[in-house]
Amino acid sequence: MLSKPERVLLLYTDRYYLVKQVYPFGLDIIANALRHHGYDVTIACPFLTGTDTETGLEEILTDTAPDVIGLGIRNLDTTMSCEPFGNFEGHGYRTFYFLPEIRCLADIIRSHAPGIPVIVGGGGFTISPAAILKELGLEYGVVGEGEIPLLQFLEAFPDQKKIAEIPGMVLRQGDNFQISSRSAYAFPKALAPMKREKRFNYAYETAGLPVQVKRGCNQHCSYCVEPQIEGGRFIFRAHDEIIRELEMISQSYDEVRKIFFVDTEFNLPDLSSCSTLIRKIIGPGLHERFRFSSQFLPNPFDAEFAELLAASGFSIILTCDSFSDPVLEKNRSSHRQRHIATTLGLCEQFGIDCTVNLIFGLPGESHATLDHTIGEMMKFPPNAFRRYEYTMGGRVYQGTPLSHFVETRGDASHIYGKKTEGFLEPCYYCSPESPMKLKAYIENALPFSADYQNHQDTDKSRSLALAYLIDQEKWEDATIKFSVSDIDAQTFMYDYFFRKVANSGETGMAKQISQNLAEAICQNDQTARYGETLSLIQYYLSILGALP
Repeated sequence: MLSKPERVLLLYTDRYYLVKQVYPFGLDIIANALRHHGYDVTIACPFLTGTDTETGLEEILTDTAPDVIGLGIRNLDTTMSCEPFGNFEGHGYRTFYFLPEIRCLADIIRSHAPGIPVIVGGGGFTISPAAILKELGLEYGVVGEGEIPLLQFLEAFPDQKKIAEIPGMVLRQGDNFQISSRSAYAFPKALAPMKREKRFNYAYETAGLPVQVKRGCNQHCSYCVEPQIEGGRFIFRAHDEIIRELEMISQSYDEVRKIFFVDTEFNLPDLSSCSTLIRKIIGPGLHERFRFSSQFLPNPFDAEFAELLAASGFSIILTCDSFSDPVLEKNRSSHRQRHIATTLGLCEQFGIDCTVNLIFGLPGESHATLDHTIGEMMKFPPNAFRRYEYTMGGRVYQGTPLSHFVETRGDASHIYGKKTEGFLEPCYYCSPESPMKLKAYIENALPFSADYQNHQDTDKSRSLALAYLIDQEKWEDATIKFSVSDIDAQTFMYDYFFRKVANSGETGMAKQISQNLAEAICQNDQTARYGETLSLIQYYLSILGALP
């Protein structure tokens, strides 16, 4: 008889972390919940070990000896159709597609850990669960929130009958899949402060630490999967718990300065709850400790709210989609051009840092609507407080209004990519031209552009692998990897490495890496290029010299 599982390995399967360091917040929530019930949980990333994926994953499996493995799929792709260095392309588009590499992970697990149950989850999985399990050749999955279903799975395994009764469970049954209905979600009462996964300390120190305010989305945007992932109604977390978490972060994570509220849109459903939360943040002075940011819609938004955001030092990411009312209406957006103009004006008036997100090429888009949006952008050009980010075409995901629109069309015009099962492979709707042609049109018309040069360069990958070792306090391995890196990589990671190793009490090692880097800079006659780093090294060595 199989023994009950005790050790759980949660794999962060997003190779795009090598381009954009997004902290695995969902896995963190699950790990904290399982640890509270006595399970030994490890979160790891097979792409950050500094070796090839198979060797890295094999090392992780050997080190952790898991009884159960969870694969966290955050995204199937980047949603962006014009990635210059993408690994998946077709006529008129190029993107990063993650599922083939996740399938490789599943194959490696089958080869090196046969018989270990593997359960798949995450936002990306929830969009097309049956198709993804079929593609990966796996047996189990969880849709929606994973804390309770995964706990129930661990308690039920290997009883297949009990597993089949778990809410939110996806279970292979021959050639088909049973998908159980999800239970209504409620935020659990805080039993203990959430501990953040130190292996990804570099991500939350540099990109920002995620904090949850609410779940759900009541919008019906044509392309968006958030209502599928989080549900169509809002579930609010108690403000006092949020404030306690921020205070705990302030006390326990001294070098965290950025907080990102992971709401689908922070200012929904109205301004009442979020305004109250901001006032509670300002009350104890947390706005002086952290910089806050989140996603916002252009409506609701007014002068009183803008003044409050400015007082708390908020940065906002504004989901606009388009300045064209016909396009906004066709794609079921709840705001219109007048709301965008008002909100951008208020952000400028109150000095609020604002990133404007647009999608060109959605249903209803024409050259006339494109030119209209471009004209409106020119009225609000980029400045010190405002920038634009935009993508071409709407990524078609299963279950969205856009997927229904594409499936019911009698022709394939404006469709770029294949309509695969579950819309797993990247597929875009883009009008009036292909994503690549549309991008060229936009760039030709605008004196400014968003640069999506998302190149997974080797030097950056090595630096992140080094940070991964540092965050695990594997000082000897980190020192070796640091010493064999080129000067660019060493200077990039020096400050982070020094602070972590010195704060751990390893002052001898901190002195060694400092002296070696300073010597390398001088020997290679790079003092002009790396003068700032050299000054920092001298400053840190003076601190070490002053220690008793």
